[in-house]
Amino acid sequence: MNGFPRPSPAMLVAVISLIVAIGGTAVALPGKKTVGNGDLRNGSVGARSLGRAKLDHTKVVASADPVAGDGVFTQAEGTISCPSKAPFAFDPSIGNMGPDAFELRRNSLANRFGGPGGYRFIISTDEGPDVGYTMKLNCLPRR
Repeated sequence: MNGFPRPSPAMLVAVISLIVAIGGTAVALPGKKTVGNGDLRNGSVGARSLGRAKLDHTKVVASADPVAGDGVFTQAEGTISCPSKAPFAFDPSIGNMGPDAFELRRNSLANRFGGPGGYRFIISTDEGPDVGYTMKLNCLPRR
């Protein structure tokens, strides 16, 4: 016996197809791990879409807990909505939460177009009365 048998033509085609399929997406974009203006179709995304976006729209909700660390969790509720010039809300989050606070519930509030225009947060906390939680979201303008 001479070692490995000769591969069939079908096996060669299969190996070449596998190499092309694995490496095909790696060469789809020029550049290194970036997407630039030359990589997008005209009109798909641009300054008009992203330039007027209101990023990091914030509002603070105060804690409703009267005594810190007593083991009794109370609920604080807050709502945040996008302005009328940028009515579509995305990427909601709560900040400044310590180890004795957590987000209990998050509901979206519909805008006049039927999409999310804001969010209502309910926070369960045992951190005391002198704490505020930052509600954040980003807002997109209407096309």
